[in-house]
Amino acid sequence: MRPTRSAVPLAAVAAAVALLVSGCGGGEDGDGKSGKIDGAEDAGKKSPSAESSSPGKEDAPGDFRTSDIELPDDLELVFDWDQPSDPDKAAALAGAADYMRALMHSTMKQDPKDPVLAKHVVPLQTAQEYATLLIKARIKDGVTVTGKDRYYREKVGDVADGHLAEVSFCVDQSDFFAKEIKSGKVLHTEESASSYMRYTLVMDKAKDSALWRARTFQYEGKAVKQCKG
Repeated sequence: MRPTRSAVPLAAVAAAVALLVSGCGGGEDGDGKSGKIDGAEDAGKKSPSAESSSPGKEDAPGDFRTSDIELPDDLELVFDWDQPSDPDKAAALAGAADYMRALMHSTMKQDPKDPVLAKHVVPLQTAQEYATLLIKARIKDGVTVTGKDRYYREKVGDVADGHLAEVSFCVDQSDFFAKEIKSGKVLHTEESASSYMRYTLVMDKAKDSALWRARTFQYEGKAVKQCKG
């Protein structure tokens, strides 16, 4: 793994994590493109909500546009997503957004055990394992991240068993770079096919709160056909 020299630091580590995911995920979850998970066909659908969410953590717990996770000024996460009208799908999407924010927060803290990340993952599942491996690789190479990470073309599957939903989306990291911690040097590289990825998360609603946490993680690299143009 050499994320410091990659145009897309996430991609270099995620390529290795993809093997871990295939080994731990059972291999029967589908190809990550259908927007469905086991049991989704039989799960009861919720009635769509016509209410519009207003900003604020308490007023809009299912709004991906709001978060209490703070990131540095030189890092911008852009969520070009539409807000779902279904409250459960909205909450699952908000959870996916906060997983990505928490991943960046842990990178900035250089701490794979960051409490912010721990709050947004299901313990001992592949979403946590991916994050831990990624952050440890960045720590080893002495880098953090800077620039703009863009998320778009989202798809939220139906809620299964009242607490599981698959969320997939494209990632554009053409303006997202590694930055050396000691020198502050930004390792600029050119846009390439590796700048485009497709992530698939299974979000799991916590039993004791309205929080949706990332459970499983799947990665598709060089997703130019799905994500560019």
